[in-house]
Amino acid sequence: MPEVELDKSDDRITAGQDAGDTYVEQLETIRNDLDAADNTGTTLGTMVGATLRMTETETRYMVTSGIPKKVSSSVQAAAGDVKKASG
Repeated sequence: MPEVELDKSDDRITAGQDAGDTYVEQLETIRNDLDAADNTGTTLGTMVGATLRMTETETRYMVTSGIPKKVSSSVQAAAGDVKKASG
């Protein structure tokens, strides 16, 4: 996984958007495999494989979108602490 800059809020927003875009693209690919011609997308093996790929995709999304969210929450909490200390 490439290194991601999260110092600025724009960086965190972009990282979250990229995670969402990648997630949607991967789910569309899985769906397209299930819509394959000649009913090959409805075999048990294909459907089990799709379930496993969806689980992996969901896990990757939760990690890649969760990191920018966590950083934003930490920044917000630190700003709150500074506000309390100054006032």
